[in-house]
Amino acid sequence: MSATVAGAHAAPRPLLGMRTIEAHRMGEGLFLAKLNPSSLGWALDPFLQVDRFRMRLPFFPPHPHAGFSAVTFMLPQSPGGLINRDSLGSRHPINPGDLHWTEAARGIVHEEVPQVDGADCLGLQIFVNLPSQHKLAEPAIHHVARGDVPVVELAGATVHCYVGDLGRVKAALTTRTASALWTVELKENAVVNLPLPPSWMVHMLVTAGAIRIGDALLEQGGVAGYAAGTALEIQAATDGASLVVLAGLPLAEPIAVSGPFVMNDAAQLVDAKRRYARGEMGYLAAS
Repeated sequence: MSATVAGAHAAPRPLLGMRTIEAHRMGEGLFLAKLNPSSLGWALDPFLQVDRFRMRLPFFPPHPHAGFSAVTFMLPQSPGGLINRDSLGSRHPINPGDLHWTEAARGIVHEEVPQVDGADCLGLQIFVNLPSQHKLAEPAIHHVARGDVPVVELAGATVHCYVGDLGRVKAALTTRTASALWTVELKENAVVNLPLPPSWMVHMLVTAGAIRIGDALLEQGGVAGYAAGTALEIQAATDGASLVVLAGLPLAEPIAVSGPFVMNDAAQLVDAKRRYARGEMGYLAAS
């Protein structure tokens, strides 16, 4: 597959902005950088929030979610991994490079803890909104191991397609929200052009090295957002770069939020809280 799949003469996507959000200590054993419209200054739709975390001790007890997908991606370079348990009875180790996608929909309770206390677990917690027609669907669990992810080799780049097809290459996972999650490894000074639907928003998170955007360098920990458009050109700096690319079709739907519940209006929030109180999202004892 050519590295200029999107078209050599395609117009670049408008840049929404570039930011580096520092991680802050949130408690014993947890450092968190919250990436959301408030901290970044641009819309993330269909994503609600992305948390870049470093966790080494259990921090979150069993807790509910409803109306969206709670996604955990362990960075491939992470020293340690997590264990996810949920009220559907599933238990999955999330090893470095693995993706765990919990489509909470009408409601689920889950817990994630380090596999080994004291080992740094580096990753992303991504909250992905669900379209209104799926908010009350049955919850679903999707787990993708790094070794099962289709790989696309481009000139100067390697792309792992977890979610979202790349050209004719089918991704490992298709979800209820039209979206993509790829990792991109760029060699030094490589330039690639990635094909994505023109109507999708795109966000790039630099996890190692640096990329060039215009005359600026975006280094490890940096985030760049792009509006709808055609070409997505990525240029690595002299030492190369590792990225996570998040993209998706904006839902442009009303959002009502109360704690761990994300619905379309206040009445749906009240109903979600009642269903949780009645035990309809299940039960999960702390590990």
